[in-house]
Amino acid sequence: MIINYELNEEDFVRFNLHYIEDSPAQRKTYWFLRLLIPLFFSGLIFLMGTVLFRQPAIYWVITATGFFGLWVLYFPEQYRKTILKQTRKMLSKGEKDYLFGEKSLTISEYTITVTGENAQEELKLKDIKRIEQYDDMILIYDSNRSAIIVPTRELSWDEVKIVATLK
Repeated sequence: MIINYELNEEDFVRFNLHYIEDSPAQRKTYWFLRLLIPLFFSGLIFLMGTVLFRQPAIYWVITATGFFGLWVLYFPEQYRKTILKQTRKMLSKGEKDYLFGEKSLTISEYTITVTGENAQEELKLKDIKRIEQYDDMILIYDSNRSAIIVPTRELSWDEVKIVATLK
C-alpha cells in the first residue's frame, strides 16, 4: 500500500510539541518549572517582606500567593510559546529541506519505506517502538527520539486506521 502526503514545517513544530508533552524527562522539567520555582520565589518574597522590610505578614502572604497564582496560571502558555520559538529558530538555522515536502509511505509485509524528494528511509515493522495517534498526525517511533511523522489532514479514514495499527 502506498500513501502520499505532504510534510511541512508546522507539522514538524507540532511533532516537537507532542514529543515534549509526552516525554517523561520533559514532563518532570515542566512541573519543576511550573510549581517548585514559583513556590521558592513566593517563599522568598514572603521572607523579604516580613523579615527585611518588617511589614505585616498578611500583606506579603497576599503578594506571594498572587505571584504564585499568576505564575501557575500563565506559565503553560509561555512555556508552549518558548518551545515553538526555539523549534522555529532551530529549523531556520540548519539544512532541514530533506524533512519537508511531498512524501510517499510504502507499507509492505515487513517494512515501511518513506520516500521524499531528497531522501529515503526504510524501517522494519519489528523495529517500530510505538505508534502514537493524535488529531493532526500519527507518529511512528523507531527509537525514543526519532519518529516518522504522518500528517492525517490528507489521509482517508482507512489510511489512518492502517497506519495507526501497523505494529
